[in-house]
Amino acid sequence: MEKKKLSPMLVNSYALGQGALTMAFTVPTMFLTVFMTDYLGIDPIALGTGMGIAKALDFIISIVAGGIIEKVEMKHGKYMSWIRLLTITLFFGNVVQMIDTSAFVGNSTMRLVIVCVFYVMFHGSMNFNATARAAMIPKLAGADMEARQTLTSRQAQVGAATAIISSAITLPSVQLVEKLTGSPSLGYGIVTLVFSLVFVGCNLLFIKEAQPYDPPTMAGAAKKQSPTVKQMISSVFTNKQMIVIFLGFTIFTVGTQLYTGLTAYYFRVTDNYSFMTVATTSRSICAFLASMVIPKFAKKFGKKMSLVIGWTLYGVGLLGIWALAMDKDAGTANLAIMTVLMCFCQVAMYMYTPFMANYYLDCGEYGYYTTGVDNRTMAVTVMNWPTKIGFAVGGTLIGFALSWAGYTVAPGATIGTFASVSMFMNMFALVPAIACFAAAAWIFVFYKLTDEEAAMYAKANAEREAQKNA
Repeated sequence: MEKKKLSPMLVNSYALGQGALTMAFTVPTMFLTVFMTDYLGIDPIALGTGMGIAKALDFIISIVAGGIIEKVEMKHGKYMSWIRLLTITLFFGNVVQMIDTSAFVGNSTMRLVIVCVFYVMFHGSMNFNATARAAMIPKLAGADMEARQTLTSRQAQVGAATAIISSAITLPSVQLVEKLTGSPSLGYGIVTLVFSLVFVGCNLLFIKEAQPYDPPTMAGAAKKQSPTVKQMISSVFTNKQMIVIFLGFTIFTVGTQLYTGLTAYYFRVTDNYSFMTVATTSRSICAFLASMVIPKFAKKFGKKMSLVIGWTLYGVGLLGIWALAMDKDAGTANLAIMTVLMCFCQVAMYMYTPFMANYYLDCGEYGYYTTGVDNRTMAVTVMNWPTKIGFAVGGTLIGFALSWAGYTVAPGATIGTFASVSMFMNMFALVPAIACFAAAAWIFVFYKLTDEEAAMYAKANAEREAQKNA
């Protein structure tokens, strides 16, 4: 197979676009739930219900995103046109959800609705953006599996590096704005705005570099017949390997979404909110180092075992957090243990993160090879579905977990308390650990696609496409 040479600027701009986007939604990822309960005054049950609806809508959008992208032709190319357009919707959706509307919207339900609307705008746009970016990998790298992995590995490395920056400066920046303005909530919106502007700049650089690889369709050229959404979904769910990957990532994401969404409460209710910066920055530094070293070992294990090992180790780390990071009787935190185990979990992720999009691309190549129906764009769309289901289920559980643990914020107080610390720790770490172990076992038993087979399918499919276009 002919090797594809990618320019360093192209590889780095691809990675920077996604890394900056991850940085942009650092604030909502870490603090949206706390922001809604403690500053917008939204009841945990209402929060869980409202966000459950929003995330269900987000999932519905993720189902149709691939089909819409395949059917719509725009002047800047099939995929790059979407990446251009979504720069705008991602920016506004991300920023507005972190604006404190309590000063001019008196009803807490309406404040919840505003957050949910812009949450859907942002994450719905993410569905199209992630699909378009993943679909650009074969356009940029061709059928060269090594070049594809170069793009995804660099993306993982840059993502880890930007996570160090955002982890180190996010909470201190929020607290600085609070100190300067006297507003305890304004900092969340301001920091989100700044991070989002960085994303816009990096995404425009990627657009400039990648545009030549996705030229617009020539006028009068024969258009590929796009299957209906029903046909695409049917073809995906008749792809046995796609089903296995899909369910594995869904189980894992439900658990990690619950863990991620409750992390800020661990530090906040134990009066260690500022220490969260130390813990998350340490975690990000370890992630960056892991992104530089672990992929070399992961290649030796192969994609399947890298996933199994990564999820198993993540579960071990969460189990340690549940057992050791909190004195459940006294309600006091063991910050050193918590920090070490957070780092351990993050490092475990880099056993498989460098291969992330390739799991779905491999399944797409397998499906095309075995059925003759080309739904590879749908395959990368499916990459978002487990995340969206995990966000919907795990995100809804966050609100209910807070209620089950008796989380309340007394009138005039800035920090809430739990009636049951033990229940909080169960939902924060034990349930997510069980989800990680279950997902790892599922992949180990049922995923059968080897790296060698995936490379063979990609080569055969490229030859098939070349013959069609000859």
